Amino acid sequence: MAQFTFTNNTYAGEALAGFMASTLLEADSVKRGLLTVINDVKSRKVILDVDDDVILQDPSGLFNDQGTTASQTESYLDPVIYEFMKQEQWDKLAQSWEAQSLKPGAFMDYEGVVDLSDFMVQRYLTKIQIANERLYWLGKASTKEATFTAAFPGLLPTIATASGVYKVGLGKAATSMAATAISALGVVTVSSTATLSDGDVVTITGVTGTSKDTTNGTPGIDVQGQSYFIQVLSATTFKLVRNYNEVNTRKPATFSSTSAAATVSYINASNVLDVLTGVYAQLDPADRSQEDFNLQIPFHVGYAYAQAQANKAVNVLNAFTDTKKMDYLGVPLQLMNHWQANTILGARSSNLFLGVDLLGDASELSTVYMKPYTNDNIVRMKARMKAAVNFKFANELFYLSA
Repeated sequence: MAQFTFTNNTYAGEALAGFMASTLLEADSVKRGLLTVINDVKSRKVILDVDDDVILQDPSGLFNDQGTTASQTESYLDPVIYEFMKQEQWDKLAQSWEAQSLKPGAFMDYEGVVDLSDFMVQRYLTKIQIANERLYWLGKASTKEATFTAAFPGLLPTIATASGVYKVGLGKAATSMAATAISALGVVTVSSTATLSDGDVVTITGVTGTSKDTTNGTPGIDVQGQSYFIQVLSATTFKLVRNYNEVNTRKPATFSSTSAAATVSYINASNVLDVLTGVYAQLDPADRSQEDFNLQIPFHVGYAYAQAQANKAVNVLNAFTDTKKMDYLGVPLQLMNHWQANTILGARSSNLFLGVDLLGDASELSTVYMKPYTNDNIVRMKARMKAAVNFKFANELFYLSA
């Protein structure tokens, strides 16, 4: 049976009255109203799309139909069912983490400890919510927590491949550069790192070679299409420090093999204002003016925008201490916690759909203490979820990516 592993289970168990856990960002796309939620989706849900032109005609005593045909199309929400299941032996945890709560000589660790069980449930629940957030937007292929069999492409990959979407790349000189080598240590060689800074996030594409990211073990995944926090080493080199998808685990990136060429794309403080200017100019005014329209950006782009605002505020008191407003020329910028790097999506929430069976499924984790039933001192946790995502009007979406 799988167990928790604590590297220090002596002093910590005696000294800590509470519990420590990794700081996790909240999964809140639904709470912020960035998606239109359709509840009670138990099987395929059809979303009807109807559109037509309006023709203004000469006056006529007899009815004269304008002669156009309404275009009727369909998009679908095909729900996927998946579950989380975990079993844990609680006396092992009680011995190391709540030893100070036990009476001397009694060793009362046979019953599930309430504080500890509540804590573990909340930790798992938070991780489930984050996994769902990543699943909805990035799809199963980019969500390491998702191992179920059914296909789940996610909103961003679906939008990226859909015809009719207004798509923009980062191939311009101000937002990309050519790499001439990627070493087995993750050191990238370029012509100049003058526009890069420590902590920037770059996306690697167009890879010529066999570079693999082994952060989560061998044989690893292709570096192609991955994004990384970087550390500038010299005027012509920088190191890929951490995979952007490992932001919660803090795992340092490791690599194998090398590559002879690649394209490095990025949005940082040096170019974010130009990027947003270009995005704003290309947005459809009919969509941009709607109350539910948002520009959704990854957190690192939000940080770059805040830094750029401070840098531009010459002789402004508290320019580097005041909170920066996250909008651009009146268009709200929504910072996305668990998202694809160097990506900007312009969309109305009424054009993005999340279908669920019950909205509470993503926030419910049932627990059963098994000792009264099987005499086993274990607790079982289980969550069952059903979800599907899609959009309706492709021609009303703006998508920028590397």
